[in-house]
Amino acid sequence: MIRKAAFVLSLILCGYAAISQNSKGNLVIVGGGLSPDNKEVYTRMIALAGGPEKASFAVIPSASGVPVQSWVSISKTLKAYGVREENIHLISISVMDDDSTKDADESKWAGNANDKRLARTVRNCTGVWFTGGDQMRTMLALTMPDGNPTPVLQAVWEVYNRGGVIGGSSAGAAIMSEIMIGNGNSLGALKLGIIKDNGPENEESDALLLSKGMGFFPEGIVDQHFNQRARIGRLVVALMNSKEKFNLAFGVDENTALIYSASERKIDVAGAAGLTILNASEALISYQQGLPEITNLSVSYLENGDSYLMTTGELIPATGKKATRGNEYYKREHPAQAGILSANGSTLRDVITINLIDNKGAETVSNLNFTDDENAFLLTFTKKPSSQGYYFENAREEDEYSVSDIRLDISPVKVTITKIK
Repeated sequence: MIRKAAFVLSLILCGYAAISQNSKGNLVIVGGGLSPDNKEVYTRMIALAGGPEKASFAVIPSASGVPVQSWVSISKTLKAYGVREENIHLISISVMDDDSTKDADESKWAGNANDKRLARTVRNCTGVWFTGGDQMRTMLALTMPDGNPTPVLQAVWEVYNRGGVIGGSSAGAAIMSEIMIGNGNSLGALKLGIIKDNGPENEESDALLLSKGMGFFPEGIVDQHFNQRARIGRLVVALMNSKEKFNLAFGVDENTALIYSASERKIDVAGAAGLTILNASEALISYQQGLPEITNLSVSYLENGDSYLMTTGELIPATGKKATRGNEYYKREHPAQAGILSANGSTLRDVITINLIDNKGAETVSNLNFTDDENAFLLTFTKKPSSQGYYFENAREEDEYSVSDIRLDISPVKVTITKIK
């Protein structure tokens, strides 16, 4: 159960030592599903790597089940944004064979992270890109059995420390934090808790799998495909059971990037969706019949153009956004919601934006999520005096939001359903 998490994380972090605490670099952490036409993300990443003429990228497809295809895809996109072909380098590290290459077996690249020539290629780049796939494969391929970094991983750190950019999408985003989410879903995390290992191929499990990540992002735990796969429950569980290390967690949506400046300790958001920030500094966790009850968790939400200062916790909305409080568009007195922990239900974004912060009719919104016929988790979102919201309508006539400091409480409940006669 979840109470074992402290022991699990002590094993995860045992022997881990950050290679540098004084990086000058930047991170581009993408929540998966990065579209080739996402100009905001690609142009920012290439600019951080020195601009189209000078940028040089090392592409590490270690997470992918089709490493060559992943390499071809990102290489083609970088070239489309002006990066020179000779400055895009395949770093041939993989534990999987790509069935599109009939005359090669890429699974034989498994030990290449120890190749000093590949490490030198990485070291000479201004940017490194980790592809999507399975984050456990990347950790297996780039770290020694004792947890120490391979020569290639040491070279990645050198790029980051001297001011380069490290980016990754999906699995390439999951590896960025020191505590890494390897698997699981929201209801499984709340109901079943945390597991240490589920096999070398990271087999599907509903329970939350926590492991060791790369540690490039020092500010908290990262999750990806966040809003699209309803992952707030699993990120909450990961955060509440890692409070001895972190008070913050970051959920990155698809086709969206968390862009982090290590020297400024500043986050910018770029792309099509949003970034959710959980703050557990004042949150508490207790247990009811072995199930977690979590109170007073703070939730903030940022979209394209918004920034967040780690030093102060201040959310800076994009230029042109107007405050919602006192100027709410909606008036829904009972915006009851269901299914926020399911990818097929209401989304977190809709609950905290149009149904709460931009709704003068409600101070609280509740969301019920069944685990079986009679058991459920109730999520309650509440405006606080410090809660703020901002919005503007973009050129596509879509509202873009920023939300700061909404209270979230999660409680296990039993539900009795009676047919109306």
